[in-house]
Formats: sequence, structure tokens, C-alpha cells
Amino acid sequence: MKVYEAVLDQLTRGGVKYFAGMVGSTSAPYAGSLATRNDTRYIGVRHEQVAAAMIDATARLSGQPGCVMVHGASGLLAASLGIASTALDSTPMIVLSATQEKQAMENGWWQTANVLSPLSDIVKWQTRVERPDQAVDAIRRALRESVTGRPGVAQIDLPIDVSTEALDGDGPLPDIAPHTAPALRPWPDPDAVAKCVDLIRNAARPVLLIGGGANFSNAGEALLQLAERLHMPVVNTPTSRSAVPETHRLVLGPSGIVGYEPIGEAVREADLVLAIGSRLSDLQTSRGALLPDTAPIVQVDIDGAVIGREHTPTLGILADARAFADSLNTALDTENLTVSDDRKRWVDSLIQRTEDWRADWIDATPDNGLVQPQEMVSALWEVPADTIFTHGAGDHGFYGFMVPVAHPGAHLMSTKLGAMGCALGSALGAKLERPNQPVVACIGDGDLMLQLGDLETMVRERLAIVVVVFNNFRLGSQRKRVEAYGPVVGVDHGNPDFAKLAELFGCRGYRVDKPDQFDAALRDAMASGEPCIIDAIIDPEARPPRTAISREAR
Repeated sequence: MKVYEAVLDQLTRGGVKYFAGMVGSTSAPYAGSLATRNDTRYIGVRHEQVAAAMIDATARLSGQPGCVMVHGASGLLAASLGIASTALDSTPMIVLSATQEKQAMENGWWQTANVLSPLSDIVKWQTRVERPDQAVDAIRRALRESVTGRPGVAQIDLPIDVSTEALDGDGPLPDIAPHTAPALRPWPDPDAVAKCVDLIRNAARPVLLIGGGANFSNAGEALLQLAERLHMPVVNTPTSRSAVPETHRLVLGPSGIVGYEPIGEAVREADLVLAIGSRLSDLQTSRGALLPDTAPIVQVDIDGAVIGREHTPTLGILADARAFADSLNTALDTENLTVSDDRKRWVDSLIQRTEDWRADWIDATPDNGLVQPQEMVSALWEVPADTIFTHGAGDHGFYGFMVPVAHPGAHLMSTKLGAMGCALGSALGAKLERPNQPVVACIGDGDLMLQLGDLETMVRERLAIVVVVFNNFRLGSQRKRVEAYGPVVGVDHGNPDFAKLAELFGCRGYRVDKPDQFDAALRDAMASGEPCIIDAIIDPEARPPRTAISREAR
């Protein structure tokens, strides 16, 4: 057995179903071998960043790492933005860097560079395989590292002369079980749970902040039970959207820099902040500006390194999100806690403020003959409840967040890095992993142009995704910043007619350039069962809703 065959054997038996990348001479042995297998799917892309975004999405929806397979230093560097986004959002992934032979790497020959150094500060674990007898152990370690504790990216560099050598011995490869995040669920210290109960007992206005850790631990049911029994408002983040259904009246939505004003008020007015699976990040807390000055904070995370990194909690607890929520619910079973009328009135006020705020934004739709985001949001609100949304970077994300998501995994985007160029790849991965659910990619025109070639991938792989382009012929979120410093430069651009371009790629194309056209286009696209692009020419002066806090923080 050759090394590349052993590597693929261990990866697939370890739970990897999807491989993606662009084939080059150093990755050709792996691609050729994958073509003979029935237990995996290899997706050839037109840009490696899209491959990384695709594998990121399959892992978020399944909990199992996929594999980005890159050729040489150029392929690794092209994929690095997507890999970094995956790593910073704590998603399990295997990166197989297929490089030139060892002598070429040592001497700095053609197509070589140190493929470990660009990502060394970002990925969770990495290694270079120097001998055939190291390959199997490296793969097994990479799989384990990717799903243990806080999930992350594991990178393996395999020179071509090592990949094509034979393994010593004729015996079978060791057994390996499929790897799924989280591999281990650390349970909280019972004394810490008891202290948390004491804080809850004394709280009049507790708020539940949930982070991305809630998704991989499948903590949604336990968290919702906790929120209901305490009549506690729930505030989430882009990485934890859909962990609990946003259609539930207690689930307000995201706060902070990527959130909305009345939801931020829930955090500021709280007298206890219970943060589960959350880093208390700058995004969720508007760089700390939302956190109340004197209220106790309980921070629960599977990674002890992040507890207290952003803000010092009153009580820090090392635990898996679901394990903690289950433990806290069990502890509360013995408590005779009652929900006060004051708390009910406070929560009802938050819910009403949020509903009024959304309604006011919809009602403020300008009547100027141009397509407005409010019209698009209202139509997207009516898509099937199990629709998966992906979002790119830019103002259009603030519109997309207005649409509540209810099913686990129904919202995907590059969050911590905020990278452009991920939304289409995320949609491709979502449709691969969940082919029976509708997938809508909400994307800006500037963002789409970075991924344009992979519309061909979408068509070739027969992935019936609806791509909604919020097209204002500019980098809208950055234009405002440029305007603050002087003449506008570098943010306005021309675009092709994306509807016509869609047809050239083999997609259905819709052009929406007048009010009251979007709803019909969206309905037709969703019903078509085909890859579709809706090119919505929106009012370039439209502004997304944001919080006053987020404006200051940004």
C-alpha cells in the first residue's frame, strides 16, 4: 500500500466524507485514488478559498471534519483565507498540503515555500511527514486534534516523494472510529454549578448569551429549557444563530457589532449575564460596551484559555455547553424558583421593543422607485422554515440577520475573520451535506466577484442553490468609511449583468431592478430546483439597521 492510499484510508474511516480543492501534480495521487472510492466525494473547485469555505460548511452541519487538499505552496496560500476563517470560527477541518519532494522543499526550488509557517499562529495543530512510517500516526493525530476540546484546523504537509512511497509491512491498517466534534464533553464542577444557581436565585433580570460552542455541542434543547424555566431572554451570535430557534419569543437574536439595538439593551439592562459557549467576544458585546458594569457574569466554555480573556467573569466554568446546560437544569429541578411579575414585564418589554424596532425599519421603506432591502427581507421571511442561509461580508449581512432562523445549522458565515469570498462556498457545502434542505446564499456584489468562477462548480455538481445578490455597485460598508476621510476612491465599481451571466454559467437568472419584483423572483427560484441567481439592483443609499453601540465600536 502506498502512503497516499493509507492516508485516504485513515481519513475516510475517521469520518471524512468530503474532499475539495484544485488538483496539481503533488495532489494528483490523492485525487486519482479518490476517484476509485465510493465512500467519499471529491469536489474540484475554481478557487481554493471556495474549497475551504465548502468544507467549513459541511463540518458545521455534520460535526465531522472534511479535507481541503491543496497543491504546493501556491494552493495552500490561495486557500489560506478560507482556512483561517475556519480556524478562527473553531470549525474542525483537515488540510492536506501536498508539496514538492523533500529535496525541493529543503533547497527552495520551484513551487516551494514553507507551507506550515503562514498558518502556524492560526491552525490548531500541524506537522510535516518526513517518512512513510509517520503518515498514519499523523492522520490519526490530526483527526483527533480537529475535534477535541475547542474544534479547529489540523494541517499535514506531505511531500510528493513521501506520498508515493510504499508503507513497510503488509498488515492491515489500525482501526479508527469516525471523529465528530466535540470528541469529549467535559462536565462542570458541581460546586461551580451550585454557585451559578446561587447567582440565578438572586437575579431579577438574567440574560442568556450563547456562543458558537452551543452549536457543536447540540445544546439547543437544554438551553431552551433553561431559558423557559427562568423566563430568560436569549441573545446569540452569528456562530450560534439557529442553535435555538429564533422563532421562539424568548430568543431575541444577535447583539453587538453585528446585532441590533433593542437586543443589545437586553444585555445592558441585565443583572446577571449567563454566557454559555461564548468567548464574550467583541462582536457579541460591542467590545465590552454592552456588558453591565456591576452585574455578575458567568462564563462557560470548553476551552479554558478563553475564559476571562476578553472580560473577567465573576464565575468561570470549564465545561461543554450542553453538559453545563444539562447540569444546571438538573440542579434547578430541586429549586423552588418562581418568575416574578417584574421579570415577566421586563422580558415582555424587550420582546415588544424588538418587534417594534423591526416593524419601524420595515415601515421606513423609501418610496423612491428603487429596490429596497426591506422588500427583500420581507420576502426572505417567507421561505421554508428549514432553509439554510449563508451570508457574505458587508452591509447585506445586517439585512439577512433580520430573517429568523429556526433549524440547527440554518445560518453560516465567516464570523470572527469577517472574510469576503466565503458565502458561495458555504452554500455549496451546505447543499452537499443537506441536499434536501433549501439553501439561500445572501451575498454582496463585491463579495460575489471574488467567487464568480465557482458558479460553474455549483452547476457542474447540480447544487440547487439560490444566490441572492444585494447589488449596489459598491463596497457599501467601506464606502461610508472612505467618505469620512476625503474623496471617495476604491469602493465604487461596475458589475456585469449577473442574471445574464448566470445563464452563461447554466443557472437560472433573474434581474430585479424595480420595486415589487423580488418576491415573485424568489418564489420562482425556490420552486425551480435549479441553481439560480437573483441580481437585485438595490438603492445604493440604503443603510442597514445597526445599534448605536455598534457604530461607536466600529
